Amino acid sequence: MELFPHAKVNLSLYITGRRPDGYHTVDTVYWPLPLFDYLKVEPSDRNRFATTEKELEGKDNLVIRAWELLHEQYRIPPVAVRLEKGIPWQAGLGGGSGDAAAMLQACNRLFRLGLTRKKLCEIGKALGADVPALVWDAPTRGRGIGTDLEGFTASLDLPLLVIKPPAGFSTAAMYRAWDEGGGQAVSAEEIEEKQQGLIRALSGDAPEAVIPFLHNDFETVLPEEERAVFEQAASLLAESGARKCLLCGSGSAVVGLYASEEARQAARETLRERLPEAWGLHVPFRTEQRPKG
Repeated sequence: MELFPHAKVNLSLYITGRRPDGYHTVDTVYWPLPLFDYLKVEPSDRNRFATTEKELEGKDNLVIRAWELLHEQYRIPPVAVRLEKGIPWQAGLGGGSGDAAAMLQACNRLFRLGLTRKKLCEIGKALGADVPALVWDAPTRGRGIGTDLEGFTASLDLPLLVIKPPAGFSTAAMYRAWDEGGGQAVSAEEIEEKQQGLIRALSGDAPEAVIPFLHNDFETVLPEEERAVFEQAASLLAESGARKCLLCGSGSAVVGLYASEEARQAARETLRERLPEAWGLHVPFRTEQRPKG
């Protein structure tokens, strides 16, 4: 079975609190980002896992952990897995979470477990806060730790480009910076107004209508070194014509929103010439170009 796990971008991300167990609560809008990995899963006499990124072959890989969870609960047999990475990792794009979500879906179909999307989301919570949103596979608003999901209808095809600097940012360090007083919480009423505005804009036909509602709390607490990287990436995107730049999750990728597909294509050529060595430029597919899993 072959699948194409996709990435995500948090078009808005508000940190709303911290639970007694240490997990932070958020209010976020997940947007499926059409950048893809390739995942092939087949029954096997023993577990085999191979990937194009050797650093990801350890036992803690979320794909392996997804199989282990289903094996514990449903005694599924061994599998041979091939993972080819197209989504940059350590980027805040949910690539590992998307792979885990795809693995849950692949095993569900391959071994005819009959699990509903709701049940797969529940299982996915044990793997990571972003996994349920990527199981959902549609625009969603996430609350709690990001796993309390509410879907909504959206019609926009956002013209986006993604820059990935070489280094990754630490999610734990970002939350620590927030806890140490760097971040300022927004009222629940203001968050609700902003989120509803974003959802309405995403149901329209003008990409620029979403700009006032794009937000990421992590941008307000970036440590000095990470801030310099973010600002460099955002500057490159802005100089190429991006109308708004946004840190992807906890970073280090930065996404730029353009006014039209024509503007995005022109920016793509500009950035190919100007991007520093070892920096990645990633071009999300248009809707009609997305591979089918």
